[in-house]
Amino acid sequence: MSPLLRIQFIGLVSLWAFFSSASISAEPSQVLEKIKKTKTLTVSVNEFYDPFYIENPNPNFPGLDVELAQEYAKFLDVDLKIIPLRTFDQHARMLEKGDTQIAMAGISSSINRFRDVYFTDPYLISTPAALVNRTALPPEPEGQIVTVQLFRNLNDLTNITGISYSVLANSSNHQFLRDAFPKAQIFSYFTNEAALNELKKNNVNAFVADSFYIQALLQKDSSLRENYLPILGVVQEDHISMATAKRDVEFLYNLNFFIKELKRTGKIQGLINKYFKSNQWVKKE
Repeated sequence: MSPLLRIQFIGLVSLWAFFSSASISAEPSQVLEKIKKTKTLTVSVNEFYDPFYIENPNPNFPGLDVELAQEYAKFLDVDLKIIPLRTFDQHARMLEKGDTQIAMAGISSSINRFRDVYFTDPYLISTPAALVNRTALPPEPEGQIVTVQLFRNLNDLTNITGISYSVLANSSNHQFLRDAFPKAQIFSYFTNEAALNELKKNNVNAFVADSFYIQALLQKDSSLRENYLPILGVVQEDHISMATAKRDVEFLYNLNFFIKELKRTGKIQGLINKYFKSNQWVKKE
């Protein structure tokens, strides 16, 4: 055997030995073992983010994330326990302590959050979106048939002067606004509800949130379209993912396979249609 062939042969044998030893020494998922032992999957959800989680819901409309959790519990053949929480830090602490196994809370992944948790592949793709006061936008040209929507995404507002924005403080949407509109007036608030109220009180011209939040608002109150233009086109991809503790890659692999199957079979799209293209989940007052 020539020296070159000998080197290639040794390299292939070493590579085979590495992967063989890795697969042999791989331990079963501790998280999955705990779920099977207790016969319970514990999932945290966002307490204030309908329709991902809906408190006291209409029958058969518990929320998109709750339905995903139900599907995964069924996949594992275990019971499901849902824990509503308020902040990302709370979700991360519960995962780290092992009190929950998954956070399904409409969470968008980011580099900063990756310091605290692992993220699955995205099950939804969102984008910064807005409701804009129609009086702040230039009128359509008179006497012309408009065939193209003038304002498809937030970037289309770049050349419109005088627009002020309200947004949830320290969110990815807040960061997007600061980067995309460095000279604009941007007011941040502790909750999306407070930011939306500033738009309704005419203290700002536009309320910015993720596209699913805006779509949910329109399902809850279709009259918003009378005074505010929804701008929902994609300006950047925000990946809505499940979060797990940073210690069990095999569990993460299991979840990713589950998500791919839900996408392949159309289950995810069905849930999008159920909660964002229909208002049957909206509770009657």
